[in-house]
Amino acid sequence: MTNLLLNFPCGCWIILTGFITCFAPLLKCIEVGRGESSILFVILSQSNDFHVKEAEKFRHHFNSQLDNLDKSSWPQVLFTHEHFLDIPGTWTIFPLIDQLVHLHTGWSWVFICEEDTRVDINALTRLLQSKNASEHHFLGRELRDHETTIIHHFAFSDNPLQFAYPDFRAGFVLSISLVKHLHNRLNNEKLKIEFSIDPKHEFALFVWDEGRGTPLVGVKEFCSVDQSYSSGCITRQLFKFPDCNEAIKEEDLFVAVKTCEKFHNTRIPIVKATWGKETKYIEYFSEIEDRSIPTTKLDVPNTERGHCSKTMAIIKRIIESQNLSSIPWVLIADDDTIINLSRLRSLLACYKAQQPVALGERYGYGLIRGGGYDYITGGGGMVFSQPVLKFLSLSCRCYTEDSPDDMTLGICLKAGHVPVTHSRFFHQARPDDYSREFLSNQLPVSFHKHWNNDPYKVYTSLTSSSSAMKENGVKSKHTNHFDMLLAVQPFSFGKL
Repeated sequence: MTNLLLNFPCGCWIILTGFITCFAPLLKCIEVGRGESSILFVILSQSNDFHVKEAEKFRHHFNSQLDNLDKSSWPQVLFTHEHFLDIPGTWTIFPLIDQLVHLHTGWSWVFICEEDTRVDINALTRLLQSKNASEHHFLGRELRDHETTIIHHFAFSDNPLQFAYPDFRAGFVLSISLVKHLHNRLNNEKLKIEFSIDPKHEFALFVWDEGRGTPLVGVKEFCSVDQSYSSGCITRQLFKFPDCNEAIKEEDLFVAVKTCEKFHNTRIPIVKATWGKETKYIEYFSEIEDRSIPTTKLDVPNTERGHCSKTMAIIKRIIESQNLSSIPWVLIADDDTIINLSRLRSLLACYKAQQPVALGERYGYGLIRGGGYDYITGGGGMVFSQPVLKFLSLSCRCYTEDSPDDMTLGICLKAGHVPVTHSRFFHQARPDDYSREFLSNQLPVSFHKHWNNDPYKVYTSLTSSSSAMKENGVKSKHTNHFDMLLAVQPFSFGKL
């Protein structure tokens, strides 16, 4: 492949060999063409190998479009796992705002999406040419809640459908005027956000500013997976679930269920009647021995909350067991987690068990100002490779017996420079707590909670959709075939 060496006006040399590499001065060269339609692309990527490969696929498709653009309008693309690796919480967007303002050298718009999004640069440019970047604009694919939900702090309890927030995977757009306005607010207002649970909703709430700010404007051309074969899409999503070939073997995943005497007769029968049947490699950990289950008794008392000592005792037991420590993957789940283990084993085929992997639904604490830490929220299930468990068993300690186990593990992972890898397929709450449009765009692995919820119906829904993996976008339709079409005609979105 021919190398192209470009010298941008700000003094940054860029070599294009199918990848973009920017040498010193590194982040001061963010020229994104000129004029009202100049765009900076920021990709919410992750540092795990699987996600880096997904980011490289995005980069390849992005670069394949450049030859069809006027060189004066060549856009730039930044990946958070490369350019903002040392800045915690970029996935919440808030820490990115400060970076974007300091990097501004003439771009008018910023487009933010995830690593497995695909975007038609020409079509996006045409859309933005009709708008004024000196005005506040917030554009994206709309998600809406159909009922009030705990993960959104029961916002808009009178009518949750009134508020729209963006689907990050479909991408969203901010004008430079809005970015600067948000930067000013972040530097002059005292924010009340401590926990980062759903960044899509939390960021949109901040932009909306209790009605004083900018609401999201829906763009129908920012497409879902099901819409991505329609003509006219500006952005597309490739699959509802990744295809990483054969699932890992059943014996390569050990399942540890946290329970207590209080729930032996209520929750455990549900686990055994549903997802517990999907594996022989499962153990129930409690504060007492119950041979009818049977449980493994831990030498720690049960606590009403937190359960840090219990979780650490489980980890130590696994590491100290010759048999359990030889199993590549470990899932630690609650007794009211509802999970599709078959689908989880398919997902784990995407990751390398010999590497330090901590996988699940990512939450965060104290991230808004660029500090704090990520953690895997426990209710949806926490998956660890053996290298991570060994590290935690040696280096992690509970402050108290009832410290939050997931947050404590997050602190320890940060101290050990082990990244938390987010998967959209794990869910801390009930299906009803998520936007219908969000869930219809994926094949979930897990949900959580029996309260106000029928766990049998949830499990049936999880497993019945497994057959859809062969029909909807998982293996060929939205993955290999779609990428093949893009490789042949990267700009002919309307013909797909």
